[in-house]
Amino acid sequence: MLATLMSRFVTRQWPFWVGGFFVGLSEILYYYHYNDFIGVTTGFAQMYAVSEKYIFHVDFIGRVYEPGVHWLILGAILGARLVAIGEKESRGWVHYHWRMLALAFLGGFLFSFGTRLARGCTTHHFIGGLSSMSIASWVVLITGIPFAFLAFKIAIWSGMGGYFRHQETREFAARYCNDPEQPQPGYDPNYRPWRDPVRWLLNLFLLTFVLMPLSFALFTDKIVGSVSDIGWSEIIWLVIPGLFLGIGIAKCGFGTECSVMAPEAAFTKPAFYRAGGVPLSSYRMFRGLLPLQGFMVAIVCFNLFILISWLTGHGRIPNASGGSQGLYWGHLLGGPLLAMGAVFMIGCEVRTYARLGLGYATALVALPGFYLGYLPYTFFKDQIDPVVFGQGLTHYKTIPDLAADALGGTEAAWSILYSLLLIGLLLYAFEGGRRFLRIDLGKLLRSNTDELVYTPTREHTIT
Repeated sequence: MLATLMSRFVTRQWPFWVGGFFVGLSEILYYYHYNDFIGVTTGFAQMYAVSEKYIFHVDFIGRVYEPGVHWLILGAILGARLVAIGEKESRGWVHYHWRMLALAFLGGFLFSFGTRLARGCTTHHFIGGLSSMSIASWVVLITGIPFAFLAFKIAIWSGMGGYFRHQETREFAARYCNDPEQPQPGYDPNYRPWRDPVRWLLNLFLLTFVLMPLSFALFTDKIVGSVSDIGWSEIIWLVIPGLFLGIGIAKCGFGTECSVMAPEAAFTKPAFYRAGGVPLSSYRMFRGLLPLQGFMVAIVCFNLFILISWLTGHGRIPNASGGSQGLYWGHLLGGPLLAMGAVFMIGCEVRTYARLGLGYATALVALPGFYLGYLPYTFFKDQIDPVVFGQGLTHYKTIPDLAADALGGTEAAWSILYSLLLIGLLLYAFEGGRRFLRIDLGKLLRSNTDELVYTPTREHTIT
């Protein structure tokens, strides 16, 4: 019995909430050691800077970011690759139309530039920042949501709606490829990814991006984060959270973009999805609040750990704003770019790392987009920074800090209330999903997303 459960755990996809728990655990491990939440976008730039300096002898990114290696990113990619091995299925078989690849490339550009303005990616702000009660992160979230839906509509208008799903598995793609309510545009039995020259070029780009920093880190002392620079113990503390992050995302399709878009599905006419060629499974996923469940599990777990650590004097509340003030114009400008980029890529930045490990072509094509997205900032940093970071909009960094000053009470009391509200939202996500899917909580908890969204009842058919 135990062997059967373990085999299923390794070889099958997970429900969103289990993936969310692994993401939250990743954040907790990182915070426990570094007293901060996970940040990856600067590390991404540093890894690009290695190839720039030592292969092409330029400093387009290196003029701002010192060449280095980010072990957590490598751990996330490796974790996702282990998932592909365990499930015996890379996602290289998913065949994308050139328009979808173009959108993913554009998404990488927009998202990368957005991280420079917002001083962090969506994972930084949504998982780390919301858990840390950050005002800046809530602003990034709120300003981004309308643009996420705009990007979703653009993708639908371009005829790419069929690609938007939590995760592809060959089993379900083959089973439903002839179902008009479950379009599977990525499933082509005649597609051979190893014969695709574009994939070869993109994989070469990925290998250069990964192997150059790794080799320099292992065998030289020339880059930040090398073995001689930080030692193996620190590397382990970085790789293990990365593994949990990559595994949690790859096992369910966890992503910040679909998580924050899910509640709005209750106010969207079902016919909109069908007209746009969006699979019925995606509508049921959104309407059943499944991504929100994973999102809230990650946030609540991490928030409670931060809260307890802070109240007991064993940790601090991290500042997500990226500066001495609590909010900047950059957060208002960067939020829309992050949201649009994440939707076009079919995944936020850390989900893209997991999709790289799984072999998705959209993740591969987003990589050069990421690189180009850094360049407007690195070229014009001296002009951009005074505009987006020169004037703070508030000195309050957290919502409890603002509430205590404006309404009275203590910051600790407001922090506890904030955590209770997050827990309430978590319970709402599970109860709302259970009610929509018309199942008991036990089945909701033990069934993976494919099993939940590909078994529609008559009441849930899109009309």
